[in-house]
Amino acid sequence: MDTDEQRTIPRFRPASPPAAGGTPVPDGLLSIPVATALIAADGRILHWSPDAEALLGFSAERAVGTRAADILVGPERRPEALELFGRILSGRAWAGVFPVRHRDGHLVRLDFRTFPVFDRDGSPMVLAVASDVSEVRRLAADLAVLDGFFTQSPVGMGVFDTELRFVRLNEALARINGLPVDRHLGRRLSEVLPGIDGRTAEATMRRILADGRPLVDLRTHGRTAADPEREHAWSVSTFRLEQPDGTVLGVCTTVVDITDRFEAESAAEAAQQRLALLNEASTRIGTTLDLATTARELAETAAPSLADTVVVEVLDGLVRGEPAVLPGRADRTAVLRRMAFHTVPDSGMTPTAPVGSVQRLHPSTPYAWALSHGRPVLVPRTDGAAMSWFADDPVRGGAIRAQGVHSLMVVPLIARGAAIGTATFFRSRNAAPYDRTDLALASELAARAAVSIDNALLYTRERDAAEQRQRALEAAEAAQQRLALLNEASTRIGTTLDLAITARELVDVVIPRFADFVTVDIREAVLTGEDPEPVPDSGSVALRAIAVGEREEGTLLTGAADQVGETTHSAKLYARAMRTGRSVLVPHVDEFELRRIVTHPERVQPGLDAGIHSYLMVPLLARGQVLGGVEFVRLANPEPFTPADRALGEELAARAAVCIDNARLYRRERDTALTLQRSLLPQDVHGTPGLEVAHRYLPSTVGDEIGGDWFDVVPLTGGRVALIVGDVMGHGIRAAATMGQLRTVARTLVTLDLDPARVLRRLDEATAQLGEGQFATCVCAVFDPVDEECVLASAGHLPPVLSDRDGRARLVEPPPGAPLGVGGVPFESVRFPLHEDGLLVLYTDGLVERRGQDLDEGLELLRETVTHRQPTLEQGCDAVLGAFGSTLGQDDVAVIMAHSGPVGADRLATLALSGDPALLRHAREFTRRTLTGWGLTSLVEPAVLLTGELLANAVLHAGSPLQLRLFRGRC
Repeated sequence: MDTDEQRTIPRFRPASPPAAGGTPVPDGLLSIPVATALIAADGRILHWSPDAEALLGFSAERAVGTRAADILVGPERRPEALELFGRILSGRAWAGVFPVRHRDGHLVRLDFRTFPVFDRDGSPMVLAVASDVSEVRRLAADLAVLDGFFTQSPVGMGVFDTELRFVRLNEALARINGLPVDRHLGRRLSEVLPGIDGRTAEATMRRILADGRPLVDLRTHGRTAADPEREHAWSVSTFRLEQPDGTVLGVCTTVVDITDRFEAESAAEAAQQRLALLNEASTRIGTTLDLATTARELAETAAPSLADTVVVEVLDGLVRGEPAVLPGRADRTAVLRRMAFHTVPDSGMTPTAPVGSVQRLHPSTPYAWALSHGRPVLVPRTDGAAMSWFADDPVRGGAIRAQGVHSLMVVPLIARGAAIGTATFFRSRNAAPYDRTDLALASELAARAAVSIDNALLYTRERDAAEQRQRALEAAEAAQQRLALLNEASTRIGTTLDLAITARELVDVVIPRFADFVTVDIREAVLTGEDPEPVPDSGSVALRAIAVGEREEGTLLTGAADQVGETTHSAKLYARAMRTGRSVLVPHVDEFELRRIVTHPERVQPGLDAGIHSYLMVPLLARGQVLGGVEFVRLANPEPFTPADRALGEELAARAAVCIDNARLYRRERDTALTLQRSLLPQDVHGTPGLEVAHRYLPSTVGDEIGGDWFDVVPLTGGRVALIVGDVMGHGIRAAATMGQLRTVARTLVTLDLDPARVLRRLDEATAQLGEGQFATCVCAVFDPVDEECVLASAGHLPPVLSDRDGRARLVEPPPGAPLGVGGVPFESVRFPLHEDGLLVLYTDGLVERRGQDLDEGLELLRETVTHRQPTLEQGCDAVLGAFGSTLGQDDVAVIMAHSGPVGADRLATLALSGDPALLRHAREFTRRTLTGWGLTSLVEPAVLLTGELLANAVLHAGSPLQLRLFRGRC
């Protein structure tokens, strides 16, 4: 081959199309260096390719024209190389690995493909094609790996062109799809697998072709021909295939069947969701001990996680606090009370009965069955056969059909081994039917909720029991308060026999514990102590307000009520109550009722302004007579009067009525006794010459009856005066009668001019004859104004007080004597002077004696009071009573104050007769002269005759008289 022909062979490696940026892109055979050389028969190199230059380091200029054996083979291998070269020239091709020397001296193992060729002239040549063994093996390994991806990988792999048609896939993907490989090639995914959402997958691949962003682990599911009865899940990853120059070739997709893992994950997720739901139930259900709230919490927790609608119903008997009664054999119906209904939005379900309603369910319904058997009922689909559960409950069955319920569960609520109700779960919007897993979750949820519901039931039962106990305690407390009020009324009402005080005591007892405003009205006849007439058959009744009280000091009802002492005619309602004897209760007072209550229309508005809201009127009834009435009004107390309050008011009024009637009867009897007593006391006490007398008598105001105190002033002969004060022990008519008898006996005895001691001795005998147990104290004093001397004797009486003209007062203490009626005790008289301007005070123990006080204190107060003389004797009596005024009234009081004064010659004349032999004549002359001097000439002769007779009898029977006294009386 000549040189010109050699130049026609390219000496440089053909360039690949440039990529973006000018970088060559290998294609096909150029993916690894492939050296080519053309060797002539003489062994000279005619052609040397660029890859040959790259592999062995010799440039074309150096190699061309040079014998190949000289530069490529060492001396030790040259014979072998030449022998091999000769065989090839002889027409036998050879392929194999032969070491060739690199320009730098090391050996390069090349994989040869040699071919004998001929030039134009028919001369033989050798065409050698060689590659580096390591590069070939690398490429083979790469191809093996790539082929392994498709042939050995268990992961499904597929390659799609830019039209999204299969261009290659492995058997793993073919098995996943259930179709052979050739059924895929050239077809789209949506055409090959119509059972999956191919359009969405193709849309995803188009997006990856467009933007190049790969998609990793996309989860998808569906059914393929490989397993048409089971839905599988796959993990799909897709990436774009492109050349280095950016030319898009298509997409590659890997598919991994993760059905088992997906199901496990789904199961784990479902279990986690169930656990989360149960945990939520643990925190949400039972936050309170209210039954309705707990049931509502169960319903709200289960929807929408487990159900679209939840209904919770509880045995009605348990709600009402009765023992649990399950459906029995005789009557297996279930009586349930709906406690909660909850549904999600757009569920299409509405309640068949309101919350709180009670329904009796037929034994054939799933509710009664679940309760009686203690097991849940699962209805996966509400088809014809399943709806037989509701054959005897057309209302609920019709609602299930009409509202689109396609699956339901009825789970009994079982707590502490007993069924207490049911929880029903409905699905109408969620398309998945209930299965056993859902039933287990619902049962667990119901079991947890049942404990909370049962706790709520127990709490409700205990709360109701506690409320009942509380109500019982409150009733007992109210009864105790009423009893305490009645007991207090028994001790506080009627402490005296004063009618007005008794009424006031009733008012004070009931305010504010029973009423805020109280009035007590009494009929006029009762106030006078008379028996009241029967209440008129019609019209009003005249009443007088004797006590009015209000909760707080103020005048809220001044314009709406009678004032104390005011007499009015009752309202018709009031009069009707008195006529019938039955109380009137108006729990809630409005304007209409108030017009019936008040006596005058102008009192309506003040009553409304004051806040009257409840009214009770009770007639005062005692011993078959109507005495008056009591009005109880509530203003500040917000509670209205109740029938129990009416009974309490009637009891209070009854007790007060008896006390008021006792006061009425006492007043009548006391007035009678006082009249008797006053008739037995001196009606007119006159002073005598030389002695001025003042007296006071005060009957007791606190005792039930009159006492036996008395006093008497008895003029005696010779101008003397007897002063007597006595006190019969005891009270009442008998004491007054005894007092009258003793007073009469004492007056008679003292007029016989007996010594006071003898008078008391005779009185003691008379008292003993009056009967057993009759005793009295008495003091008797006889004053002689001529001698200015007083003779006094005491029978157990308190000592008199004597005041001299200088004002000093002292107690006159005679020898002590026993009270009258004791008998066998002597009495002695004591004499003491009572000079002019002297003052003698006799009194009974009611003046100075007080319970809880030393008697000496009273005596000292009396002595001090007497010491301070008053201008007149009457004023002196008033001063003594005034000094003891705050303590008077506990007992009868009798006081005599005697003031000695001068006796003028116009009132008294005396003649000494001792030793006078002519006393008769002298006495007659003295009498005639004295009376003539007094201007009593008409009485001279009778008086002279009487004087002679008296003196003659005295001389005859008593011896010689000592003195003649003439007193001029009143004229």
